[in-house]
Amino acid sequence: MYESFYQLKTKPFALLPDSSFLYQGTEHQAAYSLLEYGILSEAPFMVLTGDPGVGKTSLLQKLIAEHGARHKIGLVTNARYDIEQLLPWILLSLGLSAKRLDPIEAYHLFSEFLSQESRRSRRVILVIDEAQSLGAELLEELRLLSNMNDGRALKLQIILSGQPDLYTLLQRIDMTQFAQRIVVDYHLKPLSETDTANCIRHRLHVAGGRPTLFTDQACALVHRLSQGNPRLINQVADITLTYGYAEQARTITAKLVAQAAIDRIKGRILPLAATEELVALASAPDEPAEHQGSSRTLSLELVVDEPSEAALSQSSEESYQRAMVLKEHAQFKEAVELFHAAARDKSLWFKANAQVGFCYVKMREPQAAIQAFCTALDDPMAPPNEITDVLYCLGRSLESVGKVDQAREVYDRINQSTPSYRDVPSRLRQPGTSSKRSEKVDGQAPARHSWFSGMIDNVQRFLIGSHK
Repeated sequence: MYESFYQLKTKPFALLPDSSFLYQGTEHQAAYSLLEYGILSEAPFMVLTGDPGVGKTSLLQKLIAEHGARHKIGLVTNARYDIEQLLPWILLSLGLSAKRLDPIEAYHLFSEFLSQESRRSRRVILVIDEAQSLGAELLEELRLLSNMNDGRALKLQIILSGQPDLYTLLQRIDMTQFAQRIVVDYHLKPLSETDTANCIRHRLHVAGGRPTLFTDQACALVHRLSQGNPRLINQVADITLTYGYAEQARTITAKLVAQAAIDRIKGRILPLAATEELVALASAPDEPAEHQGSSRTLSLELVVDEPSEAALSQSSEESYQRAMVLKEHAQFKEAVELFHAAARDKSLWFKANAQVGFCYVKMREPQAAIQAFCTALDDPMAPPNEITDVLYCLGRSLESVGKVDQAREVYDRINQSTPSYRDVPSRLRQPGTSSKRSEKVDGQAPARHSWFSGMIDNVQRFLIGSHK
């Protein structure tokens, strides 16, 4: 209805999970990094929890999309405690059988499939969504299925995603054996006020619209009403666009958000917070500053009738400089948020994301640091003289989480272009990190499956070209 008026290709705030609209703020980036670490480190069990609507399913869809080519992934979404067995639902999710098989036959079919995929150097990953509905007996069935891993090669990995009740269930004394096998677990929290504004503008940008359509004050009110819950953010933002279209408003202000929210909560169903301020906001005159199109939190503007590229770059540069001050004062979490905001300016993408990685190193969160460094190195315009430093930090972070092979690959690349860089030669000589690039298995050249190898290839030409 409002799409053409706001020049949108699609609805930006649809409630259906869509990984293409996923905004990876601080929370979601950390959660995704840990899940990816779990896959790469061959963790038998991983757990993701969070309140309804915080984006768990979208995160899982992104994981499936990015790792589905290397592994066979089955998604189970409709299993619950009152079914007799979970295995038939697993077979259905993997496309193995839609029939009701004898338990022994079903077990044999699943076991043979695991062995077949293992021979192809592929793992089977089961993603169980809404896992809090399974109950203890079905979770125990999953634990027993994990015993199919024979100790020589991991064949099966299981990701459980659910609401906080899942966390409570796994803490029970009778779930001790299961809990001991969980290598990765993360509780996904709501978005901060800064991330809420960035999320709104990110979704508008993906939908082809004007990222600064919502004013800063409007975004702040959406955050107070939703408490940073992405599903509620979408609900409030979507109904507000409808009201904006009805009034032919070219800019969405806090007043419009308040008016839309008042009508939306009349049914007493939508659980919004801070509703006591809505009546006053809805009847108050608009603040003139709201119509000036200013945006301090995100530099994604792409249309000609909005602030100039120079003005946006200046805003992002200010965010970057403020973040550097916060970093110097060890306020790393606050600095990370500002660095993410600064990175929306393409010219700051590399150094802002690199600084995010340095902050996470200081915060002793190596998985998040790895993700940030790789994000920085994905910039094809990265300064050649700075890439090696970031690659080195990536290698050290990989070492710190036991990913020795990936770290060795990074060090090899550095050593090719910059011999004697720092302590890279000695690190390559250390047991467990010595170069094995010439090794072959069964007469075949070893396949390169490291998750960042594609990124390394993208920047290799800069590394080699800058140090000849």
